[in-house]
Amino acid sequence: MAVLAAGFTVFLVATHTDSRDASECIKSTSKNGRYTAQRCLLQWRGGNNPDYLGQVYDATSGTLLVRRTFSTPVPELIWLDDDGVSFSRGGDDASFVKLPPSLYDRTMARLSSRD
Repeated sequence: MAVLAAGFTVFLVATHTDSRDASECIKSTSKNGRYTAQRCLLQWRGGNNPDYLGQVYDATSGTLLVRRTFSTPVPELIWLDDDGVSFSRGGDDASFVKLPPSLYDRTMARLSSRD
């Protein structure tokens, strides 16, 4: 059990990204009005694949439901009907969020919002 807890802690530290310097944020509300998404630039290193932060909130309560970091050459916030939201037209798989969010996504968002 201790090994599992230690592994989870290492995972959290490795995947957590400080978002205080996020810029160029774009917000959008889903077609059904249940969710709000925000995409922000985290770090541009001069290449074609900058790092971004994508977050999904409950539109009514403002509760953070999903927090993802990803890299993409083409940032774009796109609602896919009621099925999900995509934060890019390229890049890695972390830029797509299936809705409603999974227990894993909600748990990770809750842990990351305790900064």
